[in-house]
Amino acid sequence: MTSKFAQAIFDKLFVPDGKRFVVALNRDKMLFTQEVCTKLEGNFAVRVFYGDALDLRIVRETVVAEDPGAFVLFIQNREFDLMEDIAQDAGFVNFQFRSFFPHYPWDVVKTLSFKQQEWLYEQPQHVDLDTLQTENLLRDGASELGRKEEAYQDLLTAWYHNNASIDFNRPTEWMQKAAEIVLSVIEMDRWADFQPEVAGVNEQFLEFLQHSYVNIVSSTCGNKYPRFVTQVLPFISKQPEEKVALVVVDGMNYWQALLLTRSLEEHLNVRAKYDCIYAWLPSVTELSRQAIFRGDIPSVTYDQSPANEGKLWKAFWDGKGVPSFQQRYQHSGVIEEEGSVKKLGYVVVDLDEKMHASDNFMYLYDNTKRWVGEEEIVGNIRHLIEAGFKVYITTDHGNIETTAFRKLDNRDKLGADLSLRHITLPKEADKGIFEAQYEGHLVQVDKESRTYYAKEKEAFTSKERCVTHGGTHWLEVLIPFITIIG
Repeated sequence: MTSKFAQAIFDKLFVPDGKRFVVALNRDKMLFTQEVCTKLEGNFAVRVFYGDALDLRIVRETVVAEDPGAFVLFIQNREFDLMEDIAQDAGFVNFQFRSFFPHYPWDVVKTLSFKQQEWLYEQPQHVDLDTLQTENLLRDGASELGRKEEAYQDLLTAWYHNNASIDFNRPTEWMQKAAEIVLSVIEMDRWADFQPEVAGVNEQFLEFLQHSYVNIVSSTCGNKYPRFVTQVLPFISKQPEEKVALVVVDGMNYWQALLLTRSLEEHLNVRAKYDCIYAWLPSVTELSRQAIFRGDIPSVTYDQSPANEGKLWKAFWDGKGVPSFQQRYQHSGVIEEEGSVKKLGYVVVDLDEKMHASDNFMYLYDNTKRWVGEEEIVGNIRHLIEAGFKVYITTDHGNIETTAFRKLDNRDKLGADLSLRHITLPKEADKGIFEAQYEGHLVQVDKESRTYYAKEKEAFTSKERCVTHGGTHWLEVLIPFITIIG
């Protein structure tokens, strides 16, 4: 969760004028520190630059012009007047760090680390403190910060213990614990610090996909849970319960699913059994959710829509001999189940919309927390349980917080199937030219295919940070399959 201090800095810079391009004069030089820049970049996807009038002109004509929707902060290294056109486009802030600490001596505050300043800012204080009083207060803060650091180190220890010998053939054995640690790291606002650990797992995962993904695609459905999105409906069809409901939450990361089930357990007195399955690659709705509702390998000519998804749901259950009046597919909204329905498919898309509207995982966490507390999702699942349905919850793909590489050239996008995280070249495109154009930024699962993925957590965009999907990252591909019990 974003700290109050980081949020206050962002608001001071970008809220007054409501502009995403801001020039700041900062005489106390605190905005120049690496800690502050990292917070702005990591929590709010702010691109930070500094320099003189010429540097400002270059930033205006390149960075801002290429992506006018991005948050861009330019810090003046000395005071100078803005050119008329820039003054019209940009907000201007005379930024003083000391204004956040009116009750503390600035000579003490300016020497503190950003973490110490964060802690001090959040303390309730309505009277002025002198140097000695402030230093005494900070000693108390040091103990609290030490406990938080110890808690983070404990998470790292748990992470290495959980992932000591990862078997990607059995992701259920470790993925829930891994997702719990990821969620705790996000809640502690340490996601940026945790990137080496995430990247280490992803390196192993990509190597596994390149050697074993084809085996996963062709694997048979297990008796205890499915392994792959194509196996979800076949698995459910074999269960003894007559009334079953499949809830597919579009674009839900595994750690987001933990927030959802915690809300369900709190409000509905149920418990969740977690398993882990593989999304289809590329990890996009048109293919992976289609694979769920088809119960088979997806078609590349399929046109994604609620109507077509409903047809797939019907075709699957028709094939199992289930009468049409016992089937129902619903896309969003409040479930008003008819008494005759025995097989109900329900798609939820609003969490995916929140994901695409988030610049980073901190925003997504806050948005997800609000969503799991809303009555619609909890109320719909309550309704299904009370109506006697066995409820399963899954998703079509996860998501990842990405960093910018660059936009694909228009000629490369022509006729291609693509997302921000992958591209499948048309037959007429020259693979050699494409690979040379983006050398060092591409990975393939199948070397013989025409599908390429942005490496690690890069995205084919100029936007510094965004949350998206479509690639090979383990947070995109390893998704929850949840059985609601109770």
